[in-house]
Amino acid sequence: MAHYQVRELAAMPVPALTGRFLAHNQQSRVVRAFLAADLHSGTKQPVKLTMVQAAYLARVSPAYAWAAEKRMEERPAIEAGYVPLVPAGAARTNGNMMPDSDLIDFVRRVGVNRVLEAAVAVEAAQ
Repeated sequence: MAHYQVRELAAMPVPALTGRFLAHNQQSRVVRAFLAADLHSGTKQPVKLTMVQAAYLARVSPAYAWAAEKRMEERPAIEAGYVPLVPAGAARTNGNMMPDSDLIDFVRRVGVNRVLEAAVAVEAAQ
């Protein structure tokens, strides 16, 4: 007859919840509340968080988090404040860097009023 011994809790791995699961699960609010409680207590641990989830937890914008990920080799200088995380004079448009001169030309072509109306519409949508 075989004897089995149950492992101690300390030796058992903590179940992990992926960022994808947390973002897409269709469970009820009650079930998700217990998932949150499990995450808080350490019963379960988050793994493979999306950048948006990680940025939300770190209380920064996702764009700032993406910029940090792309400049990891410069991290010590950026964290010390010697180098800015996002270079001055650059605006992001559809994933491409746009110098100020191009942005100024764009505003001149489209018109200041149109750009301001678009900015108000974007702000109102958030």
